[in-house]
Formats: sequence, C-alpha cells, structure tokens
Amino acid sequence: MTYPLTSFFVNVDVTNPGQFFACCGLLELAHRLWPGAEGWFDHSKSMFAISANGISVTVDYLNHALANCDVSGLSEEQCREREVLEAENRRLRKQGQKLPNEKEERRKELGTLARQGAIRLGKPFDIVLDWWQTDDKDITTPKTWAGRQELHRIARAAQDALSDISEPREMFDYGCVLREPREYRKEKSDGQEPVEPFYFDARRFAHPLDIGFSLDKQDAETIAYPAVELLGLIGLQRFRPARAPNKWWFEYSAWLAPLAAPVAAAVVCGSVPAGYRYRFQLLFRDDKKRYKAFDYATRIGG
Repeated sequence: MTYPLTSFFVNVDVTNPGQFFACCGLLELAHRLWPGAEGWFDHSKSMFAISANGISVTVDYLNHALANCDVSGLSEEQCREREVLEAENRRLRKQGQKLPNEKEERRKELGTLARQGAIRLGKPFDIVLDWWQTDDKDITTPKTWAGRQELHRIARAAQDALSDISEPREMFDYGCVLREPREYRKEKSDGQEPVEPFYFDARRFAHPLDIGFSLDKQDAETIAYPAVELLGLIGLQRFRPARAPNKWWFEYSAWLAPLAAPVAAAVVCGSVPAGYRYRFQLLFRDDKKRYKAFDYATRIGG
C-alpha cells in the first residue's frame, strides 16, 4: 500500500487508552484545520502519523493552536449574560445588597453550565464537546467523573499546561501538576492549587487502598499528562469505544492504513473491522464507584 507523505507524528503507547484517544483527538483537530487530513498507527515504530493532505505543517503548530484557542463552557450570548449578572452582583454586594431571586437563580444556573455543561473550542477548531452528557448510571459512556466535577476547569488547566511542552513529538509523555486556571482564581495564591485530571491516562490511576489515602481529598500534587487529558476529551466526541461483554469494559481498534476522521471513527468502535483490537476497563477510584479511571488495554483477537 502507498502511504501519503507524513506531515508529523507523535510517539504513542497504543495500550494506554488515554493516549489512543488523544491520537484520535489529534486527527479530529487536523481534520478541522486541513480538510482531508488522514491519520494512522504504525505499530512497528510505536507512533501515530498524520498527513495534512500534502500541506507542510507540524505538530507544534497544532499544539500551539490548541493552547491558544478559546475554551468556553458557555455560548457567546451566555458569556455576555453571565458577565452582566456577575458585574451587577459585585456592585450590589459592595452596597450590602443582593440580586433579585430570579437573577440570582440565573447567575447560579450559568455558573453550573460553565462548569459542567458542554465545552466549546473556538477558532480555528469550532468544536462543541458534550459526549458525556448522559445519566450518571449510564454504563455505555466511558465517563470517569461524577456529575458535580468542574469539567471546564479541568480542560482549561490542561490547556494552560500545553504551552510548556518542549518536545511536541513526545507530547503524551509530558507530565506536570495541573494548576488552577486564572478565571477560577479568587486570590493570587489560588494559582498554585492543584487540579485533578479526567483520569484518561492509564499512568495516573491510584486507588486509596493502595496508597493509604485519597489523592482527591488531600489535594495531592501528583503528575498528570495534559496533552493526553485534553486531546482524549476531544477525541471521544467522535471516536467512541464499543461496549465489551463485561460491565465497565470497552473495546477499540487501532487502524493501520491512512484514514480520514469519519472513516477512522467507524473502525474504532468496530463498525468496520480493521486493525488491532484492544480491550480495557474502567477502574474505580473510590469505594462508592463514583470516580473512575482508564486502565491499560490488552490486545484481543488476531
């Protein structure tokens, strides 16, 4: 088979589901920047390659665009409405007054949407991410968090860290402590607060029984992988794993031939049999089964 000219590639461990779906996220972004872009996995070299339809581009360019695009939890109209309500609320508080009940309820509603609703990536990507908006008891979606976690806050913390990646081809191996995004800081010192990731990267998982305490509750400063977390969130919008026979297990296929995003998505979920098939499970991060993490995958089949 004749392969197109590779525009760029990233190193990947395809048995790490977070890295796999991060590759899917890269292809999604390339698909939007350069229509007709194709991607494929090269198992012999442990890498994921992208061809931007003959255009000379770099992964550094794509990473820079993602690091600097607008990541919003609200529409432009909702953002303006929230800004007006927040400004009025601050003014009234200085006067020892409160917002009328109807306005206060709307202010809180917009705050909740900003934290937990759909996430919008602005230009040059123009993507709405909302694949997780299902019931908390829905086991068909590989959601790793509980309903009250601030998704926009996590996405923004991961985005802020992308600018520190010095080796774009090894972007999935760049680890750091995610920090409070500036729009969530109430005091200057808040910028040092650690932010928990989505737990897509299988290297991140640690159960309280194994370490003697909960990382979440202790605000422990442990390493996360921002490119994997944010790109994985993006990739899962189009590229969905299939449910495996057992509860909390999922499967995905890593394709070997150059494919555009719409076709590759059909391969990932198994609608089009191709490539190598992998199976992974969601591990529980607490005994109440509210918070989960991606485990490493094993190859199945031929």
